[in-house]
Amino acid sequence: MIRRRSWPMQPSWTIPTGMWLSRTTGCQCSESWTMKSHAQSVFKAVPELHFIFLIVPSYMSLGSTLITVFDQVGNVPCLKYDEDFAVHICHRHDHYPQLHVRKARVEDHDDLMPIFMHYDSILKETYGEYFLAELIEAQDEENHAVVCEVGD
Repeated sequence: MIRRRSWPMQPSWTIPTGMWLSRTTGCQCSESWTMKSHAQSVFKAVPELHFIFLIVPSYMSLGSTLITVFDQVGNVPCLKYDEDFAVHICHRHDHYPQLHVRKARVEDHDDLMPIFMHYDSILKETYGEYFLAELIEAQDEENHAVVCEVGD
C-alpha cells in the first residue's frame, strides 16, 4: 500500500525557496520574540529563502514558542514506520518582507513626496513642488531613478 501526503503542496514551495528545519532546541523559558528574531535573522541572511519548514511527529506539541512562528499545513506519513508527521511552515512575509526594486514612474511622485518632505523641506523650497516628478521624467541611459516597494 502506498501512502500519499495529505497536505496541500503549493507550486511556490520548492527546494531553492524553502529550508527544512529538522531539529531545534530550546527551553520552556524562551520568549516568543526570541524565536521570531531567529526567523527574521534567517530570512535576512538568505534573501532567496521564502519558507522554513519544520517536520515533527504528529503526536508532538510545538510548545508555546514555536507555535508563534510556525503554522501547521498538514500531515505526511512515514514510509518506514506506521506514524504520521506534522508539517509546519514559517513564511518570510510574516517576519522580513522581501523588497521589490523597479524603475521609478512619474505616477510615483504622490507616494514619494510625503516621505521626502518628512525628512527635508528644503528640497521643495529650492527646486520647486514637482522636482521629484521632473527628476523621474528626466531619466536616460546614464541617470536612473528606482523605487523600492514592500509586498505585492
